[in-house]
Amino acid sequence: MPTSGTERRCHNSQPNLLPAVIREYSLEEVMQSKQTNLTRRQLLKIMGIGAGGALLAACAPAATPAPTEVPAATAAPAATEAPAATEAPAATEAPAATEAPAATEAPKATEAPVANMVNAVGKKLPDDAAPSEQQVYVIAGSEAKPGQHMEITGSVYNRGPLSDQYSVPLTRINKDFDLIPGSATDWKVDDKGTTWTFNLRKDLMWTDDTLLNADDFVATFQHMANPETAYDFVWYWSAGSGNIKNFDDVVAGKKPITEVGVHKGKDEFELIIETSEPTPYLPRLGIYAMPMNAKALAAHGPFYNADPKTTVSCGPFFVTEFSPTRVVIEANPKAPEDIKPYLNKMISIVFPNGFQAFQAGQIDATTPGTAAEVDAVLNDPALSQMAAPDVVDFRTDYFFFDVRKPPFDNLKFRQAITHLIDRDSIVKFITKPVLARPAYSFLAPGFPAANGEALKDIQKFDPELAKTLYAESGVKVDKLIIVNRDSDPVRMGICQAVADSIKQNLGIEVEVKSMVSKDFMADLLKKDDAGNMITTIDFGRIDYGMDYLDPSNMLSLFKGSDLGGRHVWNDKRYQELLAEAGPMTDIEARTKLYQEAEKLLTESAAFPWIVHRTGLNLWKPYVKGEQMAPGKVNTNPGVAWPGIGTMNGASSSTYIGNNVLEYRKELPQ
Repeated sequence: MPTSGTERRCHNSQPNLLPAVIREYSLEEVMQSKQTNLTRRQLLKIMGIGAGGALLAACAPAATPAPTEVPAATAAPAATEAPAATEAPAATEAPAATEAPAATEAPKATEAPVANMVNAVGKKLPDDAAPSEQQVYVIAGSEAKPGQHMEITGSVYNRGPLSDQYSVPLTRINKDFDLIPGSATDWKVDDKGTTWTFNLRKDLMWTDDTLLNADDFVATFQHMANPETAYDFVWYWSAGSGNIKNFDDVVAGKKPITEVGVHKGKDEFELIIETSEPTPYLPRLGIYAMPMNAKALAAHGPFYNADPKTTVSCGPFFVTEFSPTRVVIEANPKAPEDIKPYLNKMISIVFPNGFQAFQAGQIDATTPGTAAEVDAVLNDPALSQMAAPDVVDFRTDYFFFDVRKPPFDNLKFRQAITHLIDRDSIVKFITKPVLARPAYSFLAPGFPAANGEALKDIQKFDPELAKTLYAESGVKVDKLIIVNRDSDPVRMGICQAVADSIKQNLGIEVEVKSMVSKDFMADLLKKDDAGNMITTIDFGRIDYGMDYLDPSNMLSLFKGSDLGGRHVWNDKRYQELLAEAGPMTDIEARTKLYQEAEKLLTESAAFPWIVHRTGLNLWKPYVKGEQMAPGKVNTNPGVAWPGIGTMNGASSSTYIGNNVLEYRKELPQ
């Protein structure tokens, strides 16, 4: 959610998904369970070839990172400009595979794997795993640059390839998005709901031979709050989100960093976190609490893991090579057995085109990034078998109105527009079903408190009802302008389709324009000298995805500009519902309040919903592991959000299967 008016953030339709219940597990339970304007010609071309790449990032409209990297919760929101709009290549133009680089010869396919094998750090491999020398996982990563962080607590928007592999976050999520222990074995909150006690594991050894302890977390939180280090995700722990005591005052320079409400408890393995108000979802925020090594942070600064000479890890890997075009991380022999990975190495290499590299057998997973690539996957029998849709970050595309200005101050006029969005056709012809589902609510299926089926009729496609409402509104409009964030052809195509529907049914001319993200967000969040939001976009299209699995994270986006929300729609009853639900510990009662709030939001017609995005990942059939199995929410194979990392333990459980030699021609180095 935006705070103080700033923008926050940093895979087949699944109609039968049930709302996710975020259950909290103890470590013991977990261990027991382990064994620009668009022409009509361009629009028609887009509708013929499908959608562009899906996003794994949180708010950003930027290109999708490979599913192996923890998404920039990950990719910058408003800060990154998308490429200028261009016509998508024809669907028949499948990208040519690039020539694979020279590598050492792989073992012959006739060599059968040996039972009870162990990898390079002595971890017993699964029975269907390939030999140890094949336990190498390769991705097409971005360029590694000086000044990039390797932990999400150093930066959300400026992280290098293969980041977030070097420690264990306070809490984690499993493949079903259940909350499970991370570096904390268990936690509790006091009667006031404001003092949390986390008991830390006593076996997480850093590679400098010290144990992870509360001091590491204290140093990490102080680093994030320190105004001199300018952390780019402070809202996450600030008032209205994490509510960490004194965090905002420290960020503002009003208090010293030692006043942050995170400190050591009775001993070095007890961590105390104090909040300014009851925050029942605080443990869920813990997946972003990636501890840095206090000694390395003090000695080398927050970039110590971007240099093999200073790298320190208590996670599954440590850095052995870091150059602009190639990053290599290797298994950490000092990690506890459940954290120690099956993989010996993970390698990130810069390729001109990740999809082509995947086709050439140079990498093990990727995400199609263009309409042509998606179409090539869907039309190729082999590639389509490797494709796995993913719920990603439960992202929703939606329109918004400046409800203070005519004609959008008229409820019936707004309602008319909501009934002119043919979501089924948009999914079928523009996004493609593998990349979106029709949206009749903001919360996507599977997200906590999602109630889309109950809200479906409120904004259903009904042109005749739209005509009636327009007539009853008394509004007369000659022309409207829809402004789209960025010039992505698919999103522009959605806007143009709705513009055509409005023209056809209401006789109103509609122009579609695009703005680069930075300028779009500046206009959306523009304020006057008194601090009041005076957005200059009357009718726009934007999208949003979750940062953490709680309704407060998504629904607070609409809490109103007077409370730091993203939009000028200010509804007192909606604000009251969110305020009442936020601190509640009764999950059932809390869910009902959030569902009431979303119903009110949908009925306001201030935000016509369009589609819930899904993503499409490609995985080689030999990539295996516990996190690869279908789950309750992400019902397809493949590691779901946030990718292969320590936030979900996937970097410890992923391995290369013994069918690798059917596909891998050369042994990665």
